[in-house]
Amino acid sequence: MINNSKALINTIVLNLSVALVYALCCYLASQYMIRTTLSVTIWPATGIGIGCVFVWGARVIPGIVLAELINAFVLYKVHQSFGWHMATLYDVLLYLTNIFRPLFAGFLARHIAGVSPLLIDLPKILRFFVVAAVLPCLFSTVIFACLLTLAGYYTVDDFLIKGTVWYISDLMSVLIFTPVVLSFFALPRSVWKPRIFSVGMPILIGFMLVFLLFHSFKGHEEKRINQMVKTHISYIVGIAQEQQLNISQLEAYLERQSESLKLDFYKIQLEEKVGGEFVNKYTSQEVLTDRYMHFVNSSNFTINSKDYRIVMTPTNAYFTLESSWGLWLTLFIAVSFVGIVGIGMLTMTGRQWITAREVEERTGQLAFINSELAERNKNYKKIIESQPVIFWKVDLQQDKVTYVSREAEAILGYHVKSWLTELHFFTRIIHPDDVHLVKDVIHKKEVDGEHTEVEYRIKHANGQYRWFRDYIHLASNSDESIEVMGMLVDITDRKSDTEKIQHLAFHDSLTQLPNRQKFQNELLELIYKAQENKRFGAVLFLDMDRFKVLNDALGHHFGDGLLLKVAGRLRDYEDDFKVISRFGGDEFVLATDCEFESQNDAAVQVIMLAEEIISHLAKPYKINEHSHVCTVSLGITIYPTSNSTVNDIIRQADVAMYRSKEQGRNQVTIYHESMKKDNDKMLFVEQVLRSAVTNDNFILKYQPIVDNNRNVVCFESLIRIFNEQQTIFPDEFIPVAEDTDLIQSVGRWVISHACLKIMDCQYNISVNVSSKQFHQQGFIMYIDQMLKRFNIQQGRLVVELTEGVVVGNINEIQYKFDRLKEMGVLIAIDDFGTGYSSLEYLRQLPIDYLKIDKSFVADLGKDESALVIIETIISMAQHLNLQTVAEGVETEEQFGILKGIGCSLFQGYLFGKPGDLINLQEHHLSNSEVIG
Repeated sequence: MINNSKALINTIVLNLSVALVYALCCYLASQYMIRTTLSVTIWPATGIGIGCVFVWGARVIPGIVLAELINAFVLYKVHQSFGWHMATLYDVLLYLTNIFRPLFAGFLARHIAGVSPLLIDLPKILRFFVVAAVLPCLFSTVIFACLLTLAGYYTVDDFLIKGTVWYISDLMSVLIFTPVVLSFFALPRSVWKPRIFSVGMPILIGFMLVFLLFHSFKGHEEKRINQMVKTHISYIVGIAQEQQLNISQLEAYLERQSESLKLDFYKIQLEEKVGGEFVNKYTSQEVLTDRYMHFVNSSNFTINSKDYRIVMTPTNAYFTLESSWGLWLTLFIAVSFVGIVGIGMLTMTGRQWITAREVEERTGQLAFINSELAERNKNYKKIIESQPVIFWKVDLQQDKVTYVSREAEAILGYHVKSWLTELHFFTRIIHPDDVHLVKDVIHKKEVDGEHTEVEYRIKHANGQYRWFRDYIHLASNSDESIEVMGMLVDITDRKSDTEKIQHLAFHDSLTQLPNRQKFQNELLELIYKAQENKRFGAVLFLDMDRFKVLNDALGHHFGDGLLLKVAGRLRDYEDDFKVISRFGGDEFVLATDCEFESQNDAAVQVIMLAEEIISHLAKPYKINEHSHVCTVSLGITIYPTSNSTVNDIIRQADVAMYRSKEQGRNQVTIYHESMKKDNDKMLFVEQVLRSAVTNDNFILKYQPIVDNNRNVVCFESLIRIFNEQQTIFPDEFIPVAEDTDLIQSVGRWVISHACLKIMDCQYNISVNVSSKQFHQQGFIMYIDQMLKRFNIQQGRLVVELTEGVVVGNINEIQYKFDRLKEMGVLIAIDDFGTGYSSLEYLRQLPIDYLKIDKSFVADLGKDESALVIIETIISMAQHLNLQTVAEGVETEEQFGILKGIGCSLFQGYLFGKPGDLINLQEHHLSNSEVIG
């Protein structure tokens, strides 16, 4: 409460002080008025008001309102013309405009220039005066000039001139008084307080001198005008007395002579004395002259014993015609000079403040730097002595150490005395292979004089070498001595870490063999070497047979152990190969040195070596107390060949390796150009396959499966690609699909289209699913989605899987088989008897059909063993409650034999070739005979 009261009192005192100073300055300025023009060269109200608003904001509005109210009564005498008429309205509007002028300019300047402008350079000073004076004063001047013209004080002819004079007076006010107010009261005081004596006081003193100068000249102008008015009065009175004119006659005379005597520029009043008082009998024109009462002149005269009085007052038009602008111009020039000096002082003091601040900042910075430097110098010795680095200095001419820090003993084990006393000591402890490197670096340093760094090895007192980075600098170079100084930093651990990182980047994390990147780098160097020496070498691409099956069946831990065993056996051949690497997975790639004189020589020698490797790797591996056999397939290519890159050579060996797998695995194949054609064909098939997936270029053919009576019980769907009038069969593109991970897209296409056909077919339809597709995530979910989407009844869809599917993670296989059975999907094992499977799996898994491979059926009647195998399969299936399907039945003889030994179902050209489902269905419905 006390604080609020104190703030209120302070605000009241502030506003009273502002009002008093504001009104007093306006009163003094009114003495500058050149009454003939109703203008002053400078009007303090504008500059003081803007300065106060700028400093105190809205707090000083009451003070400005009060000050303008005082001006209205003291200067403008508005109380003398109170009443309900236009003059009062104009006075009110002028009063409000006087208040509006400083408030508008002040708040505009606060908004644009900021609450606390420093005005320290000329651009900022000019910008401030533009927003505080040039723009707002122009707006308020237009309002003033319009009001004074409407009130009759200005005419249309002199509107522009007098308005300009008014505008200039406001500009001069801001130029003079606003800096004075700011210097006394603006914030920050650190900037403005010094300007009281450098800006504020010089401006005030200059203004007072101009005031005194003006005051001495102003009276002369007013006397001149009054004397001219009196001369006119004397002339008129003389005419009246000479011609003995009464009031009416004199009035008529004045009307006649108005133009010649220029009486239009006066307000003339003729008065007659009646009863002791003068009564107005005539007024020449009704114009406002109350602002010109200082120039009112009168003269009494008597005619025919009657007393008369003539009163003449100059009008606004008179002052426009007769007044002299010389005095105003003199005052304007003087005030302008003071204002310009003020701007110059503001600029100069601003620069001084900037300079002082920069000096202060630089001084502070210098003091801080000196303090920091002193602190650093203080700790420099401690740092040198405490850091695990060795500082040294050597005289090159004597090859003698002239200084070494005490840390040398802790880091390298040699006593400091040994460094300083033993000749050539430093040179002797540097590694012999690095001595020339260090000398070359120091010599270069001596020549160019620049800082340099070098890494080299130094022998520890215990006999081991440690790596150091040496930061060498030329200490002095004169005729007497050449001194080099340096700082040794032990980087042995860092070097070791770098080597470890380098090793990790270029070596396989499991086997520690070089990886693909390392092999490619080594092979590139070997190719360059072979081309230069015109020699030949070989690259061997090795892939473990059926590793994935073993890895999935026995676990990744077993797989990693097997890979380590294989890598260990390959290391037995390190003397025969330049590099032995693991590319990832179960792939190993080896390269011999380029030591053979011809390609044939290289091929013969390397093939023998490769066969030895295959034999060595085929021996059983003992892992977890169990023995396992894992063979390898191996491909060889000879380098260098014409225009073959590193990747080309690796690809050639890879192609040869795949040929080994195609030919039965566990063998060696050397690359030749014919394989390139096969490889190109695979690339072509891959392109066609990708196009078929994108553009839906697949087609499905269907082949019937019949019972003993040749009645159709099911159709097997067989996918084809139709490309440019050419049909591509599954045995060509399915392996490519599995290698390129397109098998899921192909498989899903087959399943979805087969399910769609089931809706229009009364027979079951089977689809082939590859092992890779079966093991992919989402396989079971997709089957379920298709069954629900097409509303397929249970038992209508048959999934055919190769027996390789049932080798692997039994838990995953069991789960997926059970889920298929829950969904009503029948399961057939395709090509049974050609692969590797466990009979235990057949007993555990919910299988419906075993499809006997066509290779056994084809040998019926030719090979007795084929019949034995088929009988065994059928007998086993019957005991497991499974149906058998014989594939590839092409003759009646085969059909008869198979029926005789109990085969359930049959499939082959004897019953129908793969074709369109609708045509096949219609044919078998209309004809009970089989297709022959």
